[in-house]
Amino acid sequence: MTLRRSLTLLTVALAIPLTVTESAMAATETAAQQRSEATLSATSWGYVDSAEPTTAHFKPADRLPIGTWDTTPHLQRSYVDFDLSSLRGKPFTTVLLSAGETHYVDCDSRATEVWRTSAYTKQTTWQNRPAERTRVASRGADGTCIDNNATFDVTTAVRDAVGHKERHLTLGFRVAEAHEADPAFYRLIEAPPTLRVVDNAPPATPADLRTNDAPCAKDGTGPLASRQLELSAQVSDPNGDLTSGQFAWWPVADPSQRHTGAGSGNPAAAYPDTSDLADGTYAWEVYAQDSWGAKSATAGPCRFTVDRTDPHAPAVVSATYPANAEGGGVGVAGQFTFSPNGSTDVARYDYNFGSDTREIAAGPDGTATVSYTPTANGWQSVVVRAWDRAGNLSLSTYYSFIVKETRPTVTSDRYPPQGGPDGGIGVPGMFRFAPGMPNVVAYDYRLDDGASATVRAGQDGVAEVTITPATGGDHVLFVRSTDASGVASPEREYRFFVDASPVVSGPDNVDLGTSATYTATPRMPAVVEYDYWFASAESTKWTVKANAGGATALPVEFTSADQNLLRVQARDASGGLSPVAEKRLSLNTWRPEIGYEGDIGTEGKTATFTFTTPMPNAVEFEYWLTADPATRWTVPVSGNTAKATFTPPKIGDYEMVARAKNAAGVWSATDNLTWTVTNDPTVSSKEFQANGRAFPGSFTFDARQPGAVAFEYSFDWGPFQQVAAQNGRAVLAWTPPLPPDGSASHTLRVHTVTADNVSSQENTYYFTVLSAPYVSSKEYPEGEWSGGAGVPGTFTFTPGMPGIVSYTYYVRDDRGAVTAESTVPADGSGAGTMTWTPPDRGTYAVIVWGTMADGTRSGGIGYSVYVN
Repeated sequence: MTLRRSLTLLTVALAIPLTVTESAMAATETAAQQRSEATLSATSWGYVDSAEPTTAHFKPADRLPIGTWDTTPHLQRSYVDFDLSSLRGKPFTTVLLSAGETHYVDCDSRATEVWRTSAYTKQTTWQNRPAERTRVASRGADGTCIDNNATFDVTTAVRDAVGHKERHLTLGFRVAEAHEADPAFYRLIEAPPTLRVVDNAPPATPADLRTNDAPCAKDGTGPLASRQLELSAQVSDPNGDLTSGQFAWWPVADPSQRHTGAGSGNPAAAYPDTSDLADGTYAWEVYAQDSWGAKSATAGPCRFTVDRTDPHAPAVVSATYPANAEGGGVGVAGQFTFSPNGSTDVARYDYNFGSDTREIAAGPDGTATVSYTPTANGWQSVVVRAWDRAGNLSLSTYYSFIVKETRPTVTSDRYPPQGGPDGGIGVPGMFRFAPGMPNVVAYDYRLDDGASATVRAGQDGVAEVTITPATGGDHVLFVRSTDASGVASPEREYRFFVDASPVVSGPDNVDLGTSATYTATPRMPAVVEYDYWFASAESTKWTVKANAGGATALPVEFTSADQNLLRVQARDASGGLSPVAEKRLSLNTWRPEIGYEGDIGTEGKTATFTFTTPMPNAVEFEYWLTADPATRWTVPVSGNTAKATFTPPKIGDYEMVARAKNAAGVWSATDNLTWTVTNDPTVSSKEFQANGRAFPGSFTFDARQPGAVAFEYSFDWGPFQQVAAQNGRAVLAWTPPLPPDGSASHTLRVHTVTADNVSSQENTYYFTVLSAPYVSSKEYPEGEWSGGAGVPGTFTFTPGMPGIVSYTYYVRDDRGAVTAESTVPADGSGAGTMTWTPPDRGTYAVIVWGTMADGTRSGGIGYSVYVN
């Protein structure tokens, strides 16, 4: 924006005379004819310093200091002066002092204050610094380390100065007195600060006031509220400023009990916590406030009523199904009436008879009636809850009742519900009907969708009928009883299954390579032949004729290890097929066993495999690798075993499969053996096993890669080094570094290489080196109950690192008490001894470490002593 445009705006917005200089004021238009803003520049600025009490710092460039930057201290305060004459008689709503921070010492240390002071001039020093009149603004730590756009609201001070026709306003910056001498609070602000003068239009009066989305009710009780309450209104601002709704609500009976809340957005909304409000009618109002603090007129009041009182648990009655008593019957509808049980505002009920929860509205009297038809006898219940108009929910009422069983019972020996072995198509069966209510004289019944029939009951109310199923599968027999007065019971549904598949009988346990004969008998009429087969070979079926009674023999030869499920199907004269019958067999498949001798896990090593079979008359084994099933080898049986050799051609995973064959050419089931072939070298060490000591030792490498000529090794992920292989072996001498903390873990990686520089797999050897000494005792072996109270023991310390000249030790008992430290010298071999006498039985620990001549300590070790 050009200066010409800024000056024109000032004329329109603030009517400030055009005599204002370019450096004194610039203006920005943000909303046409609604809000105007102008920037008022300082006429003078500077700072004073207690360490230079007679020196003036007038109009410094860039920055103004406040506080002290050292402990001398340099107490520094800054000042800025503004000419307010251009604001006389001109409207404004807000004045902000812009003083962006440019330097800080501590994020959590800020105690900046702005004071209205007496005049600041170019001669002002610490000695004659301006007098502080009124503190007008302050800012403490607020989570921001530095604020480059910091502002302070000085509207009141500016308005007061203009009202008293004071031309100049001087404002001072300082650190609060309690922290002024603390360098942590030192800050720099941009120079010179400016005033931002704003004339802002207020927001519009809120509109469309709503309570829980219901329109404003200006009288009466208004909408009901229980646990949730939303007060909302549409708010707007002519300048487009961020605008909030400022809400207030109070009991109509006691307006002094006023509550407030705010909400942003459009509509703006507040959410009063109804748990803080007593039941009763409330009024509420709202005004809008923009980000400059300008307020609209107040809209309202509207009303609402708080009801947080739950209704009583409802009452339930039923004439057909009285509570905790027997009534009605299966299929007999009953009416259940729900009533409010003393509550006055029940609006609806929810209820559940054991399945889905449903709702029903309450009538004008608060009651509701539902119908329910039980489908089973015995104890049942309905769970009912009441809801009032405010949405409050009652406790549950559990109404239990007993559904009387009035349906007849149905039984059949030949056709039980799960199906029986004696039934079948065209096979008559007896069905017995017994009464479920008194004075039964007759039964009506029908099979599936067939015609109904009636049978008279005997003196005991029982009747029997013969039914011949014409089809196989699932059937339903419907039976209803009638008493002497003509009252019919609900209908009983008796479900049973007619199995039309043939009955297959014969041995269950059979051996592979043998034969057996099974018998098939029909469960449907006019059977002329049977098909039978094994489930493992659906395409190979055999057909045999049935005899005059519909039965037949089924000869079977067991020639395959997967023949363990025999299937049989009957065919009648018209070509109709029965369901398939299945007979599961326990087949002894003569599975062999595979064993081995020698090293099967190393590349290039030949191993001997042993095959053993329980199969009678076995003549040979066949074996192969699953990776190449087309290549198979055979070996003759000697007795019941055979041997074969195999050399793995490369590293990797292997699986061998083997089976046996008898003289008749029948193959047994298979056995398998899996293993992994590797070629990484082995690593061993006498000195460096799980926990070695810091003395020189060696590692032995043995190659497992054919043609290996050298070993490559790396300690602790360092570079690889090479050592030649002699007859597949190398011995590597190694001196461990002293562990800095008494213990150090190490990693040794080793692989071999051939003359063609082909590497083997890598072996990683983990071990730990300790510098702690060894401890031994003949009288008190570690971890063994020995010795006794008052029985002395000699303990020998041997070094865990070179150069040990003495040993320091103490003893700790099982209660944590320790003896004083004692030191014994080491002899020429580095060993030391001490004698200790246990004062009592129990467990102890001897803690010991070694010391070198230069004072370097080894790691410590604890030796467990169990005293009898």
